[in-house]
Amino acid sequence: MTTNSPNNSHESARLKGATFILLSIFFMGVNNAILKWLSGGMSASQILFVRSAVIVIIVLAIAWRKRGSGLLRINDWRGHAIWGSIQFFNAIVFIMGVGYLPLADTIALTFAGPLFLTALAIPLLGERIGWHRWAAVFVGFIGILIITRPSSAAFQWVALFPLGAALSGAVRDIASRKVTAREGSTSVLLTSSLIAMAGTVVTAPFDWVVPTASDLGLGIVTGLCVLVGQFLMIDAFRYAEAKVLAPLRYSAILWSVILGYLVWGDLPDSWTIVGTAVVIASGLYILHREYRARR
Repeated sequence: MTTNSPNNSHESARLKGATFILLSIFFMGVNNAILKWLSGGMSASQILFVRSAVIVIIVLAIAWRKRGSGLLRINDWRGHAIWGSIQFFNAIVFIMGVGYLPLADTIALTFAGPLFLTALAIPLLGERIGWHRWAAVFVGFIGILIITRPSSAAFQWVALFPLGAALSGAVRDIASRKVTAREGSTSVLLTSSLIAMAGTVVTAPFDWVVPTASDLGLGIVTGLCVLVGQFLMIDAFRYAEAKVLAPLRYSAILWSVILGYLVWGDLPDSWTIVGTAVVIASGLYILHREYRARR
């Protein structure tokens, strides 16, 4: 009789975590492509409202079926409000960005998130950042300049939308460290979706468009994609360490290129490819230095 060694169990858990994160990135990539498609006929606030409503309905249904499990218990209302507001802003600017820019360009610019996260770690978390990581942040922002080319005719001011998503995403991730320490993922997902619905109701009268049945159906699909993607990502971190999973998140660029080409015929130009490579390399180096610093 043979038994699994601890090393084999550990590797099996890592493989499961890696599989979950890759599936999560795939579902989020499909969501991004649908968002770009919907932005041609619906406003960003409408898209976000439908998506958030789907998430709220499903989360409440899950909580109802598991009554007494405390899935929706909230201990820190202020933390939920802050996290949900940041997430609302992040979703709005991302949807606006993906509506104006090619899918691959939008995703590439959101890779600036780890750069912003490193830069904000000092004032918001009081962390010490060594010169290696500062150098990586500097090089990463050079990559952003290569992608956007602000001094050329190719520059588009709408590039500020995905950069705003990257910045707000970094702030959200910092807030997540405090919120998720005491709060369950399901309750955070519910309150953030409710905040998004409330925020979009305020703006709805100014940009309301009657959606078609197909657009409404695709809006529901985006909600399902986000819900599945987020739960897969949460479970991935239960099985594997961040240092294993974080680099796999850059696979999002692969799906954005494939879907962008298949649906819209978009392919990133050479400058975008070079800039994206620089940003990804900088982000991976920052992750490597953070892991060494923690050890």
